[in-house]
Amino acid sequence: MATVSYKCPNCGGKLEFKPELQKLKCEYCLSEFTGEELASGDRLLEPETAADARQLVSYRCDNCGAEVVTEENTSATFCYYCHNPVLLTDRLTGEFKPDKIVPFTFDKAKAVEQFLKWAKAKRYIPKDFTSASQLEKITGIYIPYWLADYRTEINYSGKGSEHRSWVTGNIQNTEIKEYAFERKGTVDITNIPEIAVERIERGLLDSISPFDKTGLVDFSPAYLSGFFAEKYAVGQAEVKPAMEDRVRTYVAAQAKWSIRQYSDVTLTASDLKVAKEEWHYALLPVWVLTYQYRNKTYVYAVNGQSGKAYGELPLDRRKLDAASALITVSLIALAALGGALIW
Repeated sequence: MATVSYKCPNCGGKLEFKPELQKLKCEYCLSEFTGEELASGDRLLEPETAADARQLVSYRCDNCGAEVVTEENTSATFCYYCHNPVLLTDRLTGEFKPDKIVPFTFDKAKAVEQFLKWAKAKRYIPKDFTSASQLEKITGIYIPYWLADYRTEINYSGKGSEHRSWVTGNIQNTEIKEYAFERKGTVDITNIPEIAVERIERGLLDSISPFDKTGLVDFSPAYLSGFFAEKYAVGQAEVKPAMEDRVRTYVAAQAKWSIRQYSDVTLTASDLKVAKEEWHYALLPVWVLTYQYRNKTYVYAVNGQSGKAYGELPLDRRKLDAASALITVSLIALAALGGALIW
């Protein structure tokens, strides 16, 4: 997919998107620009008119299968997931282009700071787990999601009863009131998310969710400058049945909640029809740091919008065994000292 090349209109240097500024910044003269400013005049170089305009390219890691998107000028890198060295080769096709994106607002410095605070509070982790070379591998990557908007038509009707009991003297009294109810109308549900990749565990991404969908903006290549974006591996058709089940379950739950005051309910109609649906292919921001230890990959992730984090720490058995041995020796020494004092 041909895209655009962003260069500083003041000095011609490379522009990168800075989450803390929500602007693109020149790494040479430090000028700052919004996407709207770059889209005006001659500041935006289109592929048809600029010989050096970049394209998005993708790589597929031969080791773990992850497929990631980045800029054309990134010729070699490491796989963000398994750290396997890779070369970027294939041009990207138009089907990749997303509709929406939530830009990074939580920058790399904050993500690293949060990781160090979390990791250093733990004991028995490998020494190089927080090394500079390890921290350099924390990667800002846009994870692909499908977002769906549904409009449903509901016809939920029947009879409900309310029971009331009391005692008068030796007499047990019971009062039953019956009501007819009808719930008809439309229910709109927007921005239902479904992960469009298989490589990162759903549990990890669920742990750093939710993303605030009010932060969604129309996709622009400017937001990818300085970041990676994973290509979707799960198509819309694959997630649609599960998405519709979630919609039906949610709407039915809302209908039942609206008649919760009745003790008993007899339904005469419980129809729910999907009247309209609209889909978006969106990219959501995540900082990812992976660590290989004893043939296992440990993943730490930070929500690139809110800063919510989750991860699993590797355990250095040698440190743990050494600490256990020290405690054992200390206990034996204390026991021996206690015995000597008694005698």
